[in-house]
Order: sequence, then structure tokens, then C-alpha cells
Amino acid sequence: MRLLVVGAGGHAKVVIDAAEAAGHTIVGVVGMESDAPAILGHSVLQSAEGLDADGFIIAIGDNATRARFFAEYSASSLAPAVVVHPSAVIGTDVQLGGGTFIAAGVVVNTGARIGADSILNTACSVDHDCLLGSHSHVGPQAALCGGVTLGEGVLLGVGSCASPGASVGAWSVVGAGAAVIGDLPGGVVCVGVPAHAIGASEEPPVA
Repeated sequence: MRLLVVGAGGHAKVVIDAAEAAGHTIVGVVGMESDAPAILGHSVLQSAEGLDADGFIIAIGDNATRARFFAEYSASSLAPAVVVHPSAVIGTDVQLGGGTFIAAGVVVNTGARIGADSILNTACSVDHDCLLGSHSHVGPQAALCGGVTLGEGVLLGVGSCASPGASVGAWSVVGAGAAVIGDLPGGVVCVGVPAHAIGASEEPPVA
């Protein structure tokens, strides 16, 4: 696929590397004025105008920012692409929403449903029948047991985990190393073992 990458920071480097390893051709990288002029040999552009791409992926780690750009580019003629690193293991009957990125070493087991514009970051695991809402982000080495539900825009920090059947409400943040053993509400920041709310998370993006 001829792929347009939106974003030119550290996460974009990971996405570009995975996309090229999976056989995609990067036709353009769109960034901000403050970004470096090039990333992994690709010039950073200020606009996608004139680029001949088949699809796009938003290579931005922050969920709310990624969601805003995803909505903007989804309104264009381009389709959201799915990028899966060749080393990832994807089970039978897994559904991946458009715009999803799956990094190196990820395992997604059978029956999992991953919403659009989501990130499964390096070496995380998503077990059977999990349900992840759109714009969610599972951090490096995080682990979801079977039947876990993450609402839209949830962020699970590096090394966090969720017990079988646990759930996290929309736009909540689970801190690094936290353990979700039950149901957590939406719109909160959670830390600890077991994970508990310590405050409100940022507001989700306006549609």
C-alpha cells in the first residue's frame, strides 16, 4: 500500500519502520512546523496536498490528538490503513479497526476486537475476546487477560495489566505498572495495585 503517515515524532518512527517492514511504501510524512525536516529518510511535509496515497495512518501517540487528526483525514478520500509489524502474532477471528497500528512483538489472541485508530504498542498482549474501543492505546509490555473491555480513548501505561473480564471506561488513563482487577469508571486517572482513581483525566476531543 502507498501510505501517508501523519505525525513526525518518536512514535511515527516506530510506525514508519513497521510499515516498511510490512511492505508498505511511504509516499509522504506530514508533520508540524516544529518537527525535524526528515524522519528515517523521509522529508517531513506540512501538507498532504498532491500526494498519491492509497491510505493513511495517524502516527501520534496521544489518544485525543490522534482522534482529532483521524476524524480530519477520514473525511478525505483516503481510507484508514492498518499497519501490523511482521513479528506480531494475530490470532484467528481477530477484528482490527481501520487506522490501527500493531507494533513489534505484540500478541492478539482469537476473538479480540480492536477499535479504529488504536495502538497496540511494543510487546503488549491482548488475550481472547477482549474489546478495545476506538482511539485506545495499550502501552509497551501491558497485558490484557481474556474478556477485558477498554472504552474509547483508554490509555494503558507501560507494564500495566488487566484481570479477566475487567473493564476501563472511556478516556481513562491507567498508569504504568498498575493492575486493573475490576471495573474502573470513565474519565479518570488510575494508578496502583489494585488500580484506583486519583483524579480526572483530560476531556475527550470534541467531535
